[in-house]
Amino acid sequence: MLKGVMNESIQQSFDDLFSKILLEQSRFQGVKKAAPEKKDKLDQLLESYALNRGRGFFYPYISTGRGHGPFTEIQDGSIKYDLIGGIGPNLLGHSHPLMIQANLEAATADSIMCGNLLPYSHAKEMAEKLVETVKDSKLKHFWYAGSGSFANDTALKMVWQKMAPKYRLIAFEGAFAGRSIATQDITQNPAYRVDMPRNIDVDYIPHFDSKNPKEALSKTLAALDRIVKKHPDSHCAVMIELVQGEAGFIHGDKNYYHEIAKWTKDHGLFFWVDEIQTFGRTHELFAFQTYKLEDYVDILTIGKALQCCGTLYSEELNPKPGLVSGTFNGSLASIIAGSKTLKFLSEGNFYGPEGRSAKIEKNFFSHFQLLQEKNGKNWVPYYGGIGTMIAFEVGDSSKETTVKFIKALYTNGIIAFMAGANPTRVRFLLPLCLDDEHISEIFKIINQTLNEVLG
Repeated sequence: MLKGVMNESIQQSFDDLFSKILLEQSRFQGVKKAAPEKKDKLDQLLESYALNRGRGFFYPYISTGRGHGPFTEIQDGSIKYDLIGGIGPNLLGHSHPLMIQANLEAATADSIMCGNLLPYSHAKEMAEKLVETVKDSKLKHFWYAGSGSFANDTALKMVWQKMAPKYRLIAFEGAFAGRSIATQDITQNPAYRVDMPRNIDVDYIPHFDSKNPKEALSKTLAALDRIVKKHPDSHCAVMIELVQGEAGFIHGDKNYYHEIAKWTKDHGLFFWVDEIQTFGRTHELFAFQTYKLEDYVDILTIGKALQCCGTLYSEELNPKPGLVSGTFNGSLASIIAGSKTLKFLSEGNFYGPEGRSAKIEKNFFSHFQLLQEKNGKNWVPYYGGIGTMIAFEVGDSSKETTVKFIKALYTNGIIAFMAGANPTRVRFLLPLCLDDEHISEIFKIINQTLNEVLG
């Protein structure tokens, strides 16, 4: 299959440039403090950018475009562990060889963006690989989208068209579906839609309660029963994040999800799974595979670590012509990177009980357990998550304490973020390239920062 221009001379230049880029990026391997003479430069960049976009930044961060593995360099000359990965896309870490290759391969094509009207073979290849990874499920088709929010918009439109005029949606407390006009209504946090009109009728039910796991399922099913009794014959789907990212990595167990999925099918509704943040980050390539939900999922949204976004759906939900379209599938670089990522993750030793994802989780949990044994639960009252999605609480678990902690953590060499409210948690979206030495150093920095903030 022809994809761009290539001859012997271009291939030699390609290989030479790839090697030189990787060699240079590989020099950035270790935490480094800011250079005092570069601080003013960073401050000026931040001030100028803030004026352009109308607001400031949570962190004083503008990348140099240099970094490798878990490390990223900032314009002030500092190098830090990136443990949030752009809120999820950088699953493989910085300047991964596959990402360098994807960018170089894209440069051999005659355009930058790939579209729906005039598609490229790169898009066909990635879609085929993606559908192949879910071959044991009902998901048979894939439609590209420009963002995770738009992937969810596409899913909603497909479900609505099939179930019209039943337009009410069931979602979970703590849900985050995006910030488009449609998805801001599914996202439960009212702070994300201040002064916005409500356009979608959404009923919320409780997600899994780790503090009361024995009663979690019965509470969720009871809430579902109440909702359909209150609004009979009105709903189209149950929409769920199997691991709630913005809520603080809330997740249930296999039985919990199976019973909810059974209830959904028994009531004639579609089971819609949002995997925009979970793809590649649990104990299997998809979270729905981790929880063995292949027989239930009707439609699924994906993004972030795939490097592009879209919607997987069953034949039953294949829409009528005209419902979904759009100018862009994505940049050729992102689509090539997505295809390479799928192959790499599918063929590598990343998943299953002995896969890298599970081992990183186990290593982090072991270190958190040692922290609790040493300092009690006053410093770290909670830790949890799954795979490379790790969260923990600090001190009184308030937003104020958590913000203070993650900003001190940033100063000390680790970039993290927060999630959830009452409690607010520190959130890590870890790269798969972390090794034992990295993790040991990360916990030295965490312990130092806990001492500074709580000691």
